[in-house]
Amino acid sequence: MEPICGNFNIEFIEDLSKDVYCLQEKENTFCVFYSVNEILYLVYSTIDLSIVFYDIINKVKIVEIKKAHESYIIEFRHYLDDIEKKKKRDLVLSSSYEDRNIKIWDVNNMECIFNINPYSKGIIYSSCFLYDNYSNEILIATSNYNNNSNDLEPIKVFHLQGEELKEINDSNYSTIFIDSFYDEEYNNIFIITANKYSVISYDYNENAEYHKYMQGNFLYDCTSIIIYNKNRNIDDKIKIIYSTGNGFIRVWDFHRGEFLYEIKVSEGYIFSICLLDDKFLFSCGKYYNNEITKKEDKKSDIKLIHINGEVTCKIIEHSIFGKFLVTKNIADDGPIKLWKIRT
Repeated sequence: MEPICGNFNIEFIEDLSKDVYCLQEKENTFCVFYSVNEILYLVYSTIDLSIVFYDIINKVKIVEIKKAHESYIIEFRHYLDDIEKKKKRDLVLSSSYEDRNIKIWDVNNMECIFNINPYSKGIIYSSCFLYDNYSNEILIATSNYNNNSNDLEPIKVFHLQGEELKEINDSNYSTIFIDSFYDEEYNNIFIITANKYSVISYDYNENAEYHKYMQGNFLYDCTSIIIYNKNRNIDDKIKIIYSTGNGFIRVWDFHRGEFLYEIKVSEGYIFSICLLDDKFLFSCGKYYNNEITKKEDKKSDIKLIHINGEVTCKIIEHSIFGKFLVTKNIADDGPIKLWKIRT
């Protein structure tokens, strides 16, 4: 096995699932996490609208929640609830896009503790957890996507009990990806969104747009976002990194809203990006040839590894077995794959 980048290499191990199904090509079509009860979980959906909790190490289904949603499941997100240290629990968010339904599952007992339909029109591509350090509360931020711009609804924030807390001003965009980010130095919470034609951050506490990270007349989808602050002590910059529908990775200064550079990674659509050790940036792309390519750029201290034919990529680390990459094949029923990372 030849190294892909310096002393770094990646080796395909096996297909983890044969019954996975996701109708849309996008980020977060599954999730992986190491649970409070020390299980390395893979969570994915099936064609009959079930949610499967799979033990990666022991290669066994632990739970399958039948008919978990009424339409196809589009996304999963994980959050470790450790507010009460003696009552830690893993929370998994699942959303189905056609009926605009979001649910949250307590993995300790596999019970649904949250169930809302926040929008009356359009679809849901993405929702996320948001921790409010001021109220010491876990919240849910939802987003809307609609080809009819007149019917778009804003980002909404909910308590875990289901009550709506607030709407985010000036956030009526067709959103593909949403996440939250807390900056300790600024002592502030931000919501970040990748949208049709734009990437935007919002100051959560001020309830206002913070920056729009776009140049000129950009007419491609923005698909996934990473916040990168490894070199903050050196150049005083937190960077926002996002992928695009025309094969680029673009990098901006998060707080100044200044464009830094871009790297052409692929000739096709990039669906997903993820970071390993703040050194390697993985991206997944449109084409079906399963080729793995590397890209190095003098402007960046990150090495890029692009995998064609995959939709979502996630990094997971186990204390005994080491580091793994998990990807989802581009086909609706394509397998979820496990790769061993050696550095």
